[in-house]
Amino acid sequence: MRKKIGIFLSVIFCLITFANEDYTSLLIGDMGGNVYYRENFNEKHPMASVTKMMTMMITYDHIRNKDISLEDRVEITSEARSVGGSMIWIPGGARLTVRDLIKATAIYSANNAAYALAEHIGMGDVDSFVKEMNQKAEELGLEDEVEFYTPTGLPSSMTGKPMDKGTALGIYKLSLEALKYPEYITIASLKKDFIQDGTQRLVNRNKLLSKEKGIFGIKTGHHSKAGYNISVAAKRDGITTIVVVFGSPDEETRDKVVTEHLDKFYDEYHVEKLIEMSKPMVEVDVEGGKKDTIYGYPEEDFEQLISKNWGVEIRKTYIKSIEAPVTKERVLGSYQLIINGKQVKEGKIYTIESVEKERFLDKVKKIF
Repeated sequence: MRKKIGIFLSVIFCLITFANEDYTSLLIGDMGGNVYYRENFNEKHPMASVTKMMTMMITYDHIRNKDISLEDRVEITSEARSVGGSMIWIPGGARLTVRDLIKATAIYSANNAAYALAEHIGMGDVDSFVKEMNQKAEELGLEDEVEFYTPTGLPSSMTGKPMDKGTALGIYKLSLEALKYPEYITIASLKKDFIQDGTQRLVNRNKLLSKEKGIFGIKTGHHSKAGYNISVAAKRDGITTIVVVFGSPDEETRDKVVTEHLDKFYDEYHVEKLIEMSKPMVEVDVEGGKKDTIYGYPEEDFEQLISKNWGVEIRKTYIKSIEAPVTKERVLGSYQLIINGKQVKEGKIYTIESVEKERFLDKVKKIF
């Protein structure tokens, strides 16, 4: 009997674990930190070359601080030459500029380029560079969601160190930070470029880059222990989103997951102006005034990204009549904006004009 129960539980576990063969984790969020779709988003997985997102951010931090410059020429050590995996060709004795190493890392995901940058910034001490990566993660509040051991993301079999790991939520938050480095994102969004005075051509590992689909950046990653990972940004109809996918079995499946979920998202969600200062919200009777009614307007405009399946309601509390005189910007009431059953905003309702008290001559004019 116990044996049968054990077999049954094993089958159930396998069904749960392998219910989705297209990925292990998935997350879609916007620039405001709002997550719209998530699956296994808190599970840590090997990041592979998605790790290089942090490598690039640390590099640009040092450029901004003027510790290094884009024109610095970096000696490529024997350690950098032998890291393995995806690499660019570097002739013996060549010294590459920081600019070329950044391009090789961001576009082609070259491990020897990323390692050389870490050596240059760490003054020969790569572990010091990795320490900076983890310190920045801690500063961003991501110490529980990402962990770095290398500047490349290579597996332990090639580095002798633990694998760099992260959650989909952690990479999403890291991607939001990466988008604050436009110089990095511009390079990461190039389909191709050249380095070493135009002698070596780089082709982007991210095949999804497309102006038509609005897809740009940020970083791909792959090795045998991680599967195929990606963090990609897209902008359509003025809305920027980030999609993170971990653990796809191949590049084609991963890219299909991204495009299908992006299309689904942009089909369902749109930005709508829900509160407009120029549109009256209430009408109030005026007693004893030169005008019989006055309108109340909201204090500010408000727009938000919403689903076409969500309900939107504006609840108003206001006085039904008021005695003249009425001063401009008089508070007539308040409102609450309810989206999908939750209050997202509240505000006051004001007059935008004044109404004087009716005089005797005004009453006579009304009669005749």
